[in-house]
Amino acid sequence: MKALSAAWAIVGTIGLALWHLVVWTVRPWRTLLACVVLGNLLLLAGHSVAGYAVVWCIPAFSLVRVIWSTAHPLTYEAVVGGPLRRRGWKRRVRRSWKVIADRCGLATSSRDDGRVVIPRMRHVQASGNTLTFHVRARVGQTADDVVSAAEAIATSLGAQAVDTHRLGAGWVELALTMRELLDVATLPTIPSRIEFQGVTLGRCSDGTPWRLDLAGRHTLVVGRSGSGKGSIFWGVAGNLAPAAHAGMVRLWGVDLKGGVEVSVGTPMFSYVAMNEADAVRLLRGLHRVIVERQAAMRGLSRMFHPTPGDPAHVLMIDELAVLTAYASKEVVGEAAKLLKLILTQGRAFGVMVVAFVQDPRKETVGMRDLFTQTVALRLASGTETRMVLGDGMAALAPAHHVSQTMPGTGYAVTDDGTVSRVRADYWADDFIRMVAATYPAPPAPALLDEVAVTHAASDTATAAGAPVGVTLGDPAPRPRTPRKPRAPRASTRQPAHEGDPEAA
Repeated sequence: MKALSAAWAIVGTIGLALWHLVVWTVRPWRTLLACVVLGNLLLLAGHSVAGYAVVWCIPAFSLVRVIWSTAHPLTYEAVVGGPLRRRGWKRRVRRSWKVIADRCGLATSSRDDGRVVIPRMRHVQASGNTLTFHVRARVGQTADDVVSAAEAIATSLGAQAVDTHRLGAGWVELALTMRELLDVATLPTIPSRIEFQGVTLGRCSDGTPWRLDLAGRHTLVVGRSGSGKGSIFWGVAGNLAPAAHAGMVRLWGVDLKGGVEVSVGTPMFSYVAMNEADAVRLLRGLHRVIVERQAAMRGLSRMFHPTPGDPAHVLMIDELAVLTAYASKEVVGEAAKLLKLILTQGRAFGVMVVAFVQDPRKETVGMRDLFTQTVALRLASGTETRMVLGDGMAALAPAHHVSQTMPGTGYAVTDDGTVSRVRADYWADDFIRMVAATYPAPPAPALLDEVAVTHAASDTATAAGAPVGVTLGDPAPRPRTPRKPRAPRASTRQPAHEGDPEAA
């Protein structure tokens, strides 16, 4: 069986090499025809060596390319294949731009002479697997018209995906992914850098690293079941593990699916909640951190800077909807209130939230608009894409078109509207355990419940001579209103008359 498989692989390689030899020889047919004519003229003139050299130069060059690409594809791609392919992309878009703009609805007719006017194109560049050029809207058009036609332009040029960036004054940059680099999943390496401003989760469609900024931002990751949310979850937690081990970051984990997800790498986390009661208790503790820092920073600083003794806090919630919609009514009410307070107040005080959810409806995630950046993995429909990313984003970031065979692939949209097509590295269970064992979180103070916190604060206040019963960070208790004296009850008995023998 192995011998048959090896033989079939050899036959496939030879067949692919022959196919490339024919295609690379015939594709430049104009140059090939010119070489044949010129070579025959040289042969008729008696210059046999030069004539044969000219006639066979293109087939010989194609043969060298085939042998090189088969024997060592990496060096061939870097020296010959890549530059030739990128040159072909640039030549194609320049030659066919007029037709493409007309067919994609960007051409307009002049009222004076009836000439067809197309948007101006400049700065055509090709790098890696990306073709980039700038397009300026014509008079009567807007940048939105160019953005709306971006998908049609990409399809006309045979691109896999397109990203658009507004440059101002009607200029739009189109970045076309000509070759798919995200179809093969990559594996991470054991992190070693202590970083808390952001983490590198994978790669973008142009081959550059995908870095997710965390400092001062809340992140919402939305995707269907099996879309690869776990890769982003552990990409964030695993890359923050060295900082957590060094005391610069404190990880808080909430997993209401019985702890199936977070239990694989529990040593990375300082606090973990696996049921509803513990989740609410954890949110109370995190909100208490914000309140304490508000008191400490008031009048001194407007932005928190972490130190080993005073770390940044990152709350990671797996399946947010279980906490905000599907739990008991009391838990949903308190958890939603605490989470909204954390989302609205936490960023300036070094508290960030990274939440994951399948159902992005407002009924499920009422605080969806409080997240400053969104990652949309595979979604069910264009309606869900618009629901997650906003109106008009279904064409720019079609998360509902992501293939099921590419988990971890999606679109990242930052708070400034920048869209990037990305894919996260795949974190296997054994690798997660290895990272957790390498960078365990140091011991953290125990989260006290409300009664224990009140008693502890009372003891501290009594020792310091302060009023008893005031908890640090909690609002002062309301004074009790003294009860009004109750009026004497009127007697129903008739007063005794003088001389009444019974009264006497």
